[in-house]
Amino acid sequence: MRRPPSFTRASRVEHLMIGEVERLLAYEVRDPLAHQVKVTGGRLSPDLGHLRVGYLLAEGGEPFPALVAMFERIAPFVARTLQDELSLRARPQVVFHFDKDAGRIERVRELLKAQAAPAADAPVDADGGPKA
Repeated sequence: MRRPPSFTRASRVEHLMIGEVERLLAYEVRDPLAHQVKVTGGRLSPDLGHLRVGYLLAEGGEPFPALVAMFERIAPFVARTLQDELSLRARPQVVFHFDKDAGRIERVRELLKAQAAPAADAPVDADGGPKA
């Protein structure tokens, strides 16, 4: 009896595509707005035809019209580059979307980190417990 694969071709190609999109935004796209973006992940359809790239703003906040327009402008360039760099038969359709869930997760992490910082600065006794 054959075991189902733990990773599909689509998941492996998705991982490669997201890495390439991060590289393109960091080094190839000349628009300064691209440097204000942090890629949070992506979803590739099983037929490798559609890639949804999630992003957050590095400084926090909501996307603004100039940023959305920049993504619409660079999406064909990103798709063409993905096809060329990964030697894909067909050019995927690339869509960028603001990842609200990742933004919430980042805020929770920051709150937990801020809450843990005062506890780490508290004095401890010889047993390793908090000093009374």
